[in-house]
Amino acid sequence: MDAHKNIYYTKEKSNLNYLFLLKLGCIIVAAFIMSGFFKSEALASSSMVYYDYASKKDITYTGKQVKVNYNGRKISKDENPGIIVNGIALLSYKDIFANSSIDASCVYNKEAGTVTISNGDTTIVLTINSKTAMVNDKKVNMSVAPIKIKYRTNNVAKILVPSRFVAENLGYKYTWYSGTSTVEIEGSSLWLSYNGGSKFAYTGSTAQTSIDGRVVGHGNMPNIIVNNTTMVRAKRVFADTEIGATYSYNKKDKTVTLSTKDTSLVMTIGSTTAYLNGNPIEMSIAPMIVTNHEAKTNYVMVPGSFTASCLGYDYKWNQEDRMSELTSRPLNPSSGNKNNDSNSNDNSNHVNKPDTKEDNKTPVEPELGDNSIAWEKGKILHQWLSNEVFIGKGSKKQSISGTSPGNTDDGTILSIVETSYSQMLNGETFQFYGSKAYGKVTSELKKNTITIQIHGMNSYVQNFYPLSLANSVVQNITARYDINTSITTIEVKLRQEDVSYDLALSPDKMSLYLNIYRNSITSASVGTNELGDYLTLTAMGQMSPKISVQNGYMMLDFPYTANGIEDQYTMVDGAKYISQIYIADLMDRTQVYLGLKSEVDYYIIENGGWYTVSLQAKNSNYKPPTPVEEAPVVEWNNKNVEIIIPKPDGIEIEMITDKDLYLKKQFVIILPGDYRTYFQTNPISANSNVIKKVDVSLNNNYETEIWVTTSKIQGYEYTTDDSFIYINVDNPKNIYKNIVVLDPGHGGGANGAQYFNTKEKDINFKILYTLGEKYFNAPNSKIKAYYTRTADNDVGLYDRAAFAKEVGADLFVSLHMNASTSKAVKGMEVYYSTNNNSKNRGGLNSETLASRLLNDLLPIIGTDNRGIKKARFVVVHHNTVPAVLVELGFMSNSSDYNKITNGSNQEKVAKQLYDSLCNIFDRYPTGR
Repeated sequence: MDAHKNIYYTKEKSNLNYLFLLKLGCIIVAAFIMSGFFKSEALASSSMVYYDYASKKDITYTGKQVKVNYNGRKISKDENPGIIVNGIALLSYKDIFANSSIDASCVYNKEAGTVTISNGDTTIVLTINSKTAMVNDKKVNMSVAPIKIKYRTNNVAKILVPSRFVAENLGYKYTWYSGTSTVEIEGSSLWLSYNGGSKFAYTGSTAQTSIDGRVVGHGNMPNIIVNNTTMVRAKRVFADTEIGATYSYNKKDKTVTLSTKDTSLVMTIGSTTAYLNGNPIEMSIAPMIVTNHEAKTNYVMVPGSFTASCLGYDYKWNQEDRMSELTSRPLNPSSGNKNNDSNSNDNSNHVNKPDTKEDNKTPVEPELGDNSIAWEKGKILHQWLSNEVFIGKGSKKQSISGTSPGNTDDGTILSIVETSYSQMLNGETFQFYGSKAYGKVTSELKKNTITIQIHGMNSYVQNFYPLSLANSVVQNITARYDINTSITTIEVKLRQEDVSYDLALSPDKMSLYLNIYRNSITSASVGTNELGDYLTLTAMGQMSPKISVQNGYMMLDFPYTANGIEDQYTMVDGAKYISQIYIADLMDRTQVYLGLKSEVDYYIIENGGWYTVSLQAKNSNYKPPTPVEEAPVVEWNNKNVEIIIPKPDGIEIEMITDKDLYLKKQFVIILPGDYRTYFQTNPISANSNVIKKVDVSLNNNYETEIWVTTSKIQGYEYTTDDSFIYINVDNPKNIYKNIVVLDPGHGGGANGAQYFNTKEKDINFKILYTLGEKYFNAPNSKIKAYYTRTADNDVGLYDRAAFAKEVGADLFVSLHMNASTSKAVKGMEVYYSTNNNSKNRGGLNSETLASRLLNDLLPIIGTDNRGIKKARFVVVHHNTVPAVLVELGFMSNSSDYNKITNGSNQEKVAKQLYDSLCNIFDRYPTGR
């Protein structure tokens, strides 16, 4: 109190005190005014009282009061905050999961004391005051039980449930921010249903639309991808924009009509037959009514490419920007004769005009390999590319190892059914359901028959014919059991030989899946050059179309070939002979129609999966170019190598081994025997500034080691003649054709997840390095692998990402194991970053790499498919090459744990990863 008595002694102090009181008064007034704004914040630090129905007592709660956001928007109520019990956030099921944009179906049974929460394919049954829950009819234990309380401030009763458990089991991402006492729930904001069907979480890609470069706002309903086709809002895109079509929808007959001055397009919901100016025309997918349950609105969605083409707009899918690009066609198109060529080249506003800059290194057509031919692409008028996410290539897994039971315990193949297991545009899947788990399975493909032998599994004689008989590449399937060998043989008769296939087991191993992949068109381009016009198609395999010309049309028929580029209908401007092109998927085949302006001669130029039809003037007597012979292999110039080692007598090249200690910037050449004295009199010569020193020593195995130390990581290769060993030392990219960085997650003091006395870092290291190195660094390996760590040590995340650039890598793969606070969560997922998703020279980006690895590795582990996901993890976000992070399974889930720690599975994952990357390099070559 003495300090306050001394304040008013001088006039100056009195004036200061007056100002102080004035400011204090203003602050107090402002505080009253603003009190309403800060009410919610005060909740986080003040106590509250609630009545607990279990103990029948009032509880004074002084802990954190929990707020909740869903996809960034607040959904919790300040007057009924969540509470923390034993470290778990308990939230009102009704406020958070039922009456929010999550919009789960929730039912409270007062008599049973249960709350049932369901969304999509997941149903959770919780019992008040019980730690036992039911998830899809399976018992699951929780760490905290749901409770029923009444908030005394407003006398409102609520049932609070373990929020993380519920959210993650429904498939949402759940994050707790302790500093702000906030739960962030993230998930699909698109809960959709098609044509009045069941509600589901749409997890596919969403897209936008642009018209002549202007992006169209999609409101609450973006474009979605259905069966590899972009579906757009009919009215929003084609009527409410500069396209200006007249739109109408007839609820009685479910017809959608879009009409312009010269065009009338009538489509029917659920039908693939449309009518363009009264003429029937087939679509690859039918229009549909899509219900967005979050927006609580129905939308008429139509195939974007087909509709745009019919209404006179060119359509192009921009994969990088996820954009359907619509471009108006020129008002005065050139006639296409030679005198107008100069005018036809002036088309700078055309969205499909190819990039003709000299520094554009990405070829429009695929590289033709060694047997390249001279072909002038001239000017490309239209081009379409596939979305490879929807095209199945297969894992090439064609056998399943396992111990089959004896005759007394033989199971039985109960049924053969078609299923949508693979969900690929060009895939068909057949399920063989057994009475018990499958054991050993082998298979082979000869001509047009896949023969599968299943050991220890009985079967009655079965003859199966696909329901979609006319569309299926499978003619029929038969199953017969041999009692002498206890083997069931399944023969799958195919309608064509050029297919690929793989085998997979369900997680419980009770079902065997046969996935068959047809050939699929992956790109198409129409162009013109000095010789005439051309159509170039690429596909996964060789194409053998049937070609016919009549009534002004050329038709190319590709039986049992999928259309990977969506249906296309486009008028072709600037061509000499082609007036229009129509590409259609007819389920069992793809057909391409070229409208012709006049009679032509045509010639075929093909190379593997590359097929060109060249159209020339009638009677031109043109002959297509012949393949150029493969260039001879250039021999080494031994005078220009960096290291020359005198070769001791009796040493042959197959006796020489080596070790690459790249993390120490060293490599070792190893010769059997002691040659230390020999090299004292026959010195080794080194001719490179990057080589710091060369040492010779003898190891414990009585082998001579020649140690080469460099100033930076170098690749090397060696050869011999009668007198010398020649070592070529250079940057890795100049030595190796395919380079990948493999990153075993964590290490050293960073253990990662830990469950069942197992550390994540050890699983990562065992699969990638201990087991994987023998594949990646085998003498005949197609890949040079560099590991971010080769021992139990931690490496900085940014150093791991930068390592790819340091070694000149082409790809980067990081392996991790997942974990969750919910023991029920399981599955495999692969992450990539949109910040690092540009295509490399071979056409591969991070997203495609993630998709391919997920498809290849998932059948081995046999867990849930959690898909590919975007994230800003340092190792993928700050990388310079296509990079992914694989989360193989959840250590916190007992089922996943048993699978990812199983030695046989780990060996298979290591081998499959090598095989997959080899296939990827074959598909997306480095060009070296």
